[in-house]
Amino acid sequence: MGKIRDYVHVPSRFMPHRPEPGARRDAYDALVDGLLEYRGSVRLPRGVTMEDLDRLVDLVKLDFPELFYVGSGTVTSRRLGHCQVSLEYAPCYRLGEKDVLSTLEAMERATDEVVRELTLTRPQVPPGAVSYDDHTLDDLTALHDWLVRRFAYADGDRPYAHEAPGPLVYGVGVCEGVAKAYKYLCDRCGLACCVVTGEAQDPGCPSDAPGPHAWNLVRVPSREVWRRRDEPPPCREAEWANVDVTFDASLSHAIVRHDYFGVTDAAIAASHRRDASCPLPGGNASLRYYESKNLVATAATRLAQIVDFDLPRLGGAEFVMPCIWGGRPQVDQAVEHGLAKSSELGRAGRAYAIYPNYDRMVFGVEVLS
Repeated sequence: MGKIRDYVHVPSRFMPHRPEPGARRDAYDALVDGLLEYRGSVRLPRGVTMEDLDRLVDLVKLDFPELFYVGSGTVTSRRLGHCQVSLEYAPCYRLGEKDVLSTLEAMERATDEVVRELTLTRPQVPPGAVSYDDHTLDDLTALHDWLVRRFAYADGDRPYAHEAPGPLVYGVGVCEGVAKAYKYLCDRCGLACCVVTGEAQDPGCPSDAPGPHAWNLVRVPSREVWRRRDEPPPCREAEWANVDVTFDASLSHAIVRHDYFGVTDAAIAASHRRDASCPLPGGNASLRYYESKNLVATAATRLAQIVDFDLPRLGGAEFVMPCIWGGRPQVDQAVEHGLAKSSELGRAGRAYAIYPNYDRMVFGVEVLS
């Protein structure tokens, strides 16, 4: 079966939650090495507190979805006189090492097909050139759509609901497990992805109070994909966008929705809020999914065209409305006006349902059977 580390897919040791140089970074690195080696104890450097340790274990697990088997643990403080010399962390493993390896193999088998399809459809590197940025909109979309269809939302007492194997292997999960699963998929495909923690307002339950939530940040694709080997990489700061697979899954019925796919912090500010201690970069960019797919209903006739094109192919349609109306009644009226022009919906007086998301001004339309 090999070793646990053989199944880790983090690209170029991309660890977005790794602390700045110092004792906490040294402790983070020690935890990564110790947990991936399935050691019975990990010695942490001087200067790391027990409070630091609890947080660091969580951060390591966010960066390495393969560490689903790590539970709580015990800590022993090694002291010399009145001074703490170091901490000894004894992790509690939820599974034996052989079962861990079996689950990691199952995760790979479950995702091999979608990863292989993306690999085969990627363009070949031109002769004499190298790819410095293979994060494409199509890859990120395909992984998002595959995962939405893969799992059903389940309460936290289900097996691995908070971990990547839940959605990937068992088909169940909550937001934390889904976010870790999406990161695992992106890691396998070499796409830079982070898990974000905070709180959010469920789009299906607007009257409920915000609750703990997890979602993802993905690196926005570069427009310039190839460069000559004698050229240095472009010197520009990376841009990131938010992806919330859990929220999109809750809105998806006959079709996969993309309301929270590749959006800015500002676009989801009404529903999402990060933890104050989150060290990740800001989501300052957008993947512009609806614009790239020509799903912006700029006029009633355009809305009808979107519906008429997608309804026969997909069984439903989604579109975004420009924010030019004063309130929901005006938006609803504009949507109904556009749908009235659809020849597909008008054929034989087909009954349909509208699924609005007013926070994002995204609408889904599906024919009722």
